[in-house]
Parts: sequence; C-alpha cells; structure tokens
Amino acid sequence: MAKKKKMSTGKKVGITALAAVVVIGGVVGVSKISSNSSASSNVLNEYLPTDMTTQDLSLMTDQYAFEVAANVQQGLLSRTSSGSPKAGLAKSWSHSKDGLTWTFHLRKGLKWSNGDPLTASDFVYAWQRTVNPKTASQYAYIYSGIKNADAINSGKDKDLSSLGIKAKNKTTLVVTLEHPMPQFQNLMAFPVFFAQDKKFESTLGKKVGTSSSKQVYSGPYKFVGWNGSNKKFKLVPNKNYWDAKAVKNKGVDFQVVTDSTAALALYNKGELDQVSLTTSQQIKKYKNSKNLKIYNNSRTDYIEYNQTGKVKGLTNAKIREALNLATDRKSISQSVSEGLDGIPTGMTPAGLAKTATGGDFAKAAAKATAYAYNIKKAKKLFAEGMKEVGLKKLTLTVEATSDSSTTKPTLDTIQQSWSELPGLTVKEKYVPFKQRLQDAINQNFDVLLTAWGADYAEPLTFLNMFVTDGANNDGKWSNKQYDTLINNASDKDALSDTKRTADEIKAEKTLYDDSAVNPVDWMNAAILSNSKVKGVQYFSSGAPYYFWNAYRSKK
Repeated sequence: MAKKKKMSTGKKVGITALAAVVVIGGVVGVSKISSNSSASSNVLNEYLPTDMTTQDLSLMTDQYAFEVAANVQQGLLSRTSSGSPKAGLAKSWSHSKDGLTWTFHLRKGLKWSNGDPLTASDFVYAWQRTVNPKTASQYAYIYSGIKNADAINSGKDKDLSSLGIKAKNKTTLVVTLEHPMPQFQNLMAFPVFFAQDKKFESTLGKKVGTSSSKQVYSGPYKFVGWNGSNKKFKLVPNKNYWDAKAVKNKGVDFQVVTDSTAALALYNKGELDQVSLTTSQQIKKYKNSKNLKIYNNSRTDYIEYNQTGKVKGLTNAKIREALNLATDRKSISQSVSEGLDGIPTGMTPAGLAKTATGGDFAKAAAKATAYAYNIKKAKKLFAEGMKEVGLKKLTLTVEATSDSSTTKPTLDTIQQSWSELPGLTVKEKYVPFKQRLQDAINQNFDVLLTAWGADYAEPLTFLNMFVTDGANNDGKWSNKQYDTLINNASDKDALSDTKRTADEIKAEKTLYDDSAVNPVDWMNAAILSNSKVKGVQYFSSGAPYYFWNAYRSKK
C-alpha cells in the first residue's frame, strides 16, 4: 500500500497496498457463486478479501481501493514492469536543474470514460481538492513538499490556487516544489495524484466514488457493477482510453471472498486465476507447487500504542519497551506463514530501498536498532514502568481486523507472551476492516495491530507516518528529534543520498529507542497463479497490480 493505504493486517494483497498482493482471510463466508464462464475466455478472474470502500481518489486509503483505481484511472506517469516511471497521460516531462519545477505535456485528445475532455485543469482541480482541509483526505500529507500544500491543508493558507500546480494550457502542466522530492516521479503514478473530472463531480458532493456509476475513468478500464456494498463487480475496457488497443484482455471479473478456504476452493475449481495462501497449513501444502510464486510485499505489520493518555500505562516508555521485548516475532512468522514472513529489524522492510552505497537500507538500519524477544528483560522493565505510573494491574485490548485468517494466530502469539508480564491482562478484539480503519482515525483503541505497504520505493514512505500529528500517526506519538530528522530527509538533505540515508537511519533508531511502535513482521506473499494467465504486472510498492497487459493463453 499503499494512506497507500492503511492496510488490513490480512496477508496481503493490498495494501493494499497497498503495496501488495491480494490476500484474504477472515471469519465471514462467501455467497454461493455460479460457475464462471469467463474461466475459458479472455476475462481475468480476481477477488478482494474485504469489501470495496470507495473510488473517490481523494479519500481512498486502502490497498483494495488502490488496486482498482490503478487500473481504471491513470496518472501523469505510469510504471514499467520493473516499477520505474514511464509516460502515462503525460507523453513527456522535464524538470529544472534544481529539481523544483516540473513540466508535464499531456497527450492531445484525452477523454474521460463519459466523453468529457480530460485536460491539465483536471489535475489542478484534483490536487486542490485533495489538499483542501474540507475534503479531509487522509492522504493529503503525501503532497507535502509541493508548494503551499502543507499551508493549505493546515488551514493557514485559504487560497487553493496558491498550490504549486498550474495549467498553462489544456495540455501543459507546471508543478512547483518547495524542496526537491526524491520520490516525486514515483508519486505521479500513485492514484492520489490522478486527475478528477470537476464537471462530473460537481453535482455529486460527498457521493463521489460511492458506487462505480458515481465516478468516471481515465485508465484502461471502466469500473462497473458496484453499488457501494455488493460483492461482485467488473473492470471492462475503456474505449475512450488513449491507448485502448494496448489492452490485451476483455476485462476483469472481481468478487469479494472473505474466507481463505473458500477462495482457495474457487481457485482449484478454476473460478479464480490467483489466490493468496494465507495460513501456514495452506503454505505447507502448496510450497512445492509449480504455480506458487513468492512476492516481496514491502509491507510491515506492526503494533501502534495509544499514547494520547487514554490508556495510562502506554504513555510510559518502559512499558512500551517491555511490550516490544515480549513480542516473539519468530514465533509469529512461523505460526502465520511457516517462516515465510521476514522478522523485522525496523519499520522499513528489507528489499524496498537502497542506501547511498547501494546496500539494502533495512540491513543498514538494523545496525542502529535491536528489536528482539527477551521476556526476562521485558518483565523487569514492565514492573519498573508500572511502578512509575502507579499501577498494579493493567488490561490492554489488542484490536485487529476480522477480515483476515492471519490476525488470530498473530494475536494469539502476542497474547501468550505478553500475558507473562506481571499484572498485565491481554484481551483480543476483532472488528471488520472498515471499523478498524475508523477506530484508528479516532484513537478508539488501546493497542492496534495494523499494517502499511510502501507507496514508493524510499524509506520515507514508512517513516513519514510517525511525525507529530501525521495523518497516519494513529497512536499520536510525538518526538521533536524525530520530526527534525524526517524534515531534513525530506527537505535540505533530499538530494544527497548519503545525508538522507543517515537521517532515515537515525529516525529508525529514534522509533526503536522510544518504543514508538512495534514492528511485528515483514510480510511476503505466497500466491498460487493460473499458469495460463500471462502478463499480470505486480508491484511491491504503490498499487499492487496492472491487469491490462495480461491475457489468457490457450496453452
């Protein structure tokens, strides 16, 4: 994911992505599904593990919404199969020597799916709408670095037209940055920066994207058949897409399947073209299958602590450190994925980003952190922390999504080890994905098991989350040193790989030293894929899949 997404803690997708490989799980079943005639046609068969939330580009936050959006919309830039930027709705682009001014030249004759002209002003409208505080976009923070974005979003600047994006004419767009942004090109292929049709949206108000008919589309497909709550919907080729001839299939049929056993059964019947293995039993059974693919999801499952003061014990650093030390990450990985998931040494997952010298960032950052399981030390620190805050007993409820088969074994393992801490009672709480997202926003939790997938291939996609009052800082942790480090990495050190990496490693260390959060695992995805389906593009950051180059082979 992608926020990219505030991800479900289910084995990903995606978000999710993200950001992600679509994954499933949960306690809810799937309604009876008739035989799918498209299994032998050139229509792809996919699924989501939880209900679709929205197709409002300014408001979406989860990997599943981004997965659909990345296929029915397109940004100024798109992505190659390796994930690097390439031309999208913009046929060419350039930037000034100092990296502060970017100029994009749109293709001529672009249209929305309803026939409306798509022009540079549609990007201006979309960006202004997203950063407008009245929109209440949780992803507005990702615009930080674009001229006046922060000032507008905070309410200090009431003039939306002061945002650093201008339409010189119908096909020329100029973006002005406050400081260089290493991730800027990657962001131009991320759905939060896509165009929106002001003419279409102006009559809808808050209904934008609440069903597939209340949105128009600029990408290879149109989204059809979703009324806002139903379990089946489709992507169908968009005849008004500028490169409609490049779409190699007749569409994608989606269904919502929240039970991982049901999803696997549908795959084995040929009614799904790929399925995520979401339990250790499934992975063990299919680990030698020729159709099994292992993807790096660039996703971290982690625990947030409510540090607002609502939960007295969690404002104490020793208690948080004790909980981190009492987290048996190796056992969690084993119980969830047969050891497939990585054991985290920080928030930024392995394989996402490189250091200035070309090494893996996560490996370099691990030298500054020491996340480990040490129950003896945990008991000692917990007792000291409890004494400092004047508590003899503490009850903590750990909340997670019910829409996943992996959260139960994760929480069970956590509950077992945490319960060894003197005076601590641990309870488990499972809620639907949508409610978990809302509870996070409202700080309506004690402890939250959540997840984040990378929006772009740079550590800041994770580290930006925990700045003071950040939109995704659900635990409300605050640290001035951390804020300074992230500000430096994002601004004055942005163009120096060496300095930026040093800032980011120090930021990881600050998270660790203060036990701000608790990384639980780095998720990888085990996917069974139909060998006859070729050309699906998977990405470990941002929206997870591009489907339009895929096709069903007869062999």
